[in-house]
Amino acid sequence: MKLIYKHEDLLVDSRFLWASVSIFVITGILLLRLWYLQIYKGEYYQKISEKNRVRRIEIPAPRGVIYDRHGEVALGNRPYFDLVFIPQYVKDREATFKILSRLLHIPVSRFEKRLRATRGRPKFLPIHLKRNLSLHEVSTIESNKIFLPGIEVLVAPRRQYKPLTPPHMVGYLREVDPVTLQEHNKNHPDNPYLPGDLIGKQGLEYRWESYLRGKRGYRLIQVDAFGRQTHAFEKDGWEFPEVPAIPGADLELTIDLELQKIAKEAFNGKYGAVMAVNPQNGEILAAVSEPGFDPALMQQGLSNEDWQALTNNPFKPFLDKTTGGEFAPGSIYKPVVAMAALEEKVINLRTTFRCPGYFVLGNQILHCHNRTGHGLTNLKLAMMKSCDVFFYHVGVELGVERLAIYGRSLGLGQKLGGQLNAERPGLIPTSAWKQMTLRYPWIAGDTPNISIGQGYLLMTPIQMVNLYATIANGGTVWQPYLIKRITDHIGELVIQHKPKKIKEVDLISKQTFATMRRILREVVMNQEGTGKRAKVEGHTVAGKTGSVQVVSLKKNRNQTDVSMRWKEHALFAAFSPVENAEISVIIVSQNDKQGGGGVAAAPVAKKIIEAYWKLKQRRIQISKQKEKSDHG
Repeated sequence: MKLIYKHEDLLVDSRFLWASVSIFVITGILLLRLWYLQIYKGEYYQKISEKNRVRRIEIPAPRGVIYDRHGEVALGNRPYFDLVFIPQYVKDREATFKILSRLLHIPVSRFEKRLRATRGRPKFLPIHLKRNLSLHEVSTIESNKIFLPGIEVLVAPRRQYKPLTPPHMVGYLREVDPVTLQEHNKNHPDNPYLPGDLIGKQGLEYRWESYLRGKRGYRLIQVDAFGRQTHAFEKDGWEFPEVPAIPGADLELTIDLELQKIAKEAFNGKYGAVMAVNPQNGEILAAVSEPGFDPALMQQGLSNEDWQALTNNPFKPFLDKTTGGEFAPGSIYKPVVAMAALEEKVINLRTTFRCPGYFVLGNQILHCHNRTGHGLTNLKLAMMKSCDVFFYHVGVELGVERLAIYGRSLGLGQKLGGQLNAERPGLIPTSAWKQMTLRYPWIAGDTPNISIGQGYLLMTPIQMVNLYATIANGGTVWQPYLIKRITDHIGELVIQHKPKKIKEVDLISKQTFATMRRILREVVMNQEGTGKRAKVEGHTVAGKTGSVQVVSLKKNRNQTDVSMRWKEHALFAAFSPVENAEISVIIVSQNDKQGGGGVAAAPVAKKIIEAYWKLKQRRIQISKQKEKSDHG
């Protein structure tokens, strides 16, 4: 019995020992784990804990303001309200969307479509369900916030467009696409885009995006389990840090906004382009491309129907025709032919040709726009009355190669490098070009068409206005430019633009340029000139009308296009005053119903030039009054 007792006693002692060891080991493991979590990884888990009750609210940066040359706001900002959805805080997505649908009268399918477009994004990132909420919609959402966990209304500065904001010039904003977002964030991690951010498309918004967009800031807020903001820490006097957003840089343009407004109004109802530049330095004073589009719609998001309507429009609303539209210049090209002929001694000011209303070249008969003819005509009369036959003679005598040499010497047939929207080079054709491009040799009948600005010849409106600016200033080809300076959000200068001279035209003498200015003066100032409708009281104007025959636009079924497609393009180019010109203007009116350049385009130019002088006089008077009051 004694042995059995001792054996059971040893068994109990052994079990107690193992139990003690087990408890000691388990306690040690727990203490080690506690040390690891609380001490070694404490900071890491503290951050995670903070994220569960602290939300980072992004503060969008206001885009830089765009000003005209006189400091008037051309494009600014105002606050907008956006409805956003944060997936990680939504308990029941289907129920939430049904509530939103009833409150905002928007189909649930639209919200679902928006979510599908952003599939794969982290759940903590907000998704924009609707931009630009009305105040009524904001109050409706806020009053039902308790039923909408994960739904927020964010305030963001966004562009405020005016009715006369030039869309092609300033461009528009759209949501950044995934490819651009990924590429930019990889190369510029210090200022990344977030999904849903707006990015510049076309115009100044695109060209100067990196300057205009600024840098976002952020603030931290405490939230409860439903994602609603609480103020527990604030009651204890503790505040979360806030990093303010840095606004984008401001642009100062060469544009005169008042002149821009008048140019748009004068061109109302027409399609094509209008430009005005300073011939002495290349500053762009006004630029209109029609038809346009509403950039505000692009900012808030277009429906598929609206997008299709714009992209299928045969007159191309998205195309900036000032730089990207290529047109046969018609008779406004005749000064190039005339100056080439004078320099090559093919004609002089006394040379005459008889115009019976047609020109015979081999077995081909080419007509003048005046079928009854102009009679005996010299260079001055041929330019005043826009006689085609005179220039048929001159062009054939010069030949296509010499015509091309002089055209290119004036900066034509090449891009001017404005660096805004897509720019086309135009075309100054040669026999080699035709053989290489069309696989046909140059024939004699091609040259007369070039000599009156038609045939294969193509120019953009910016090239046309620059050509007349070059004639006006006596042979300097300036690069047209739109930006005067860029300043950051505290007013420090970032970029100062200086006029850039492309070239001096050395093939044409100063005397020949002066002769051409005098002749072009007669086109407008003489009562028999085709450009007399551009005459401005009290100021001299020189210019040239043009009318270009059009067969049709691209084939389509749009009834408006069908009724217009046979109409001629109406053109008019001018500068004022004749000597030491301050403004050069081009009007290109596509398929104009009114008629040729003298009837349809010259009156538009008159309004612009007249407005330029009135605005200048008014500003001089205001400056004098201010100077007088400062000294008084």
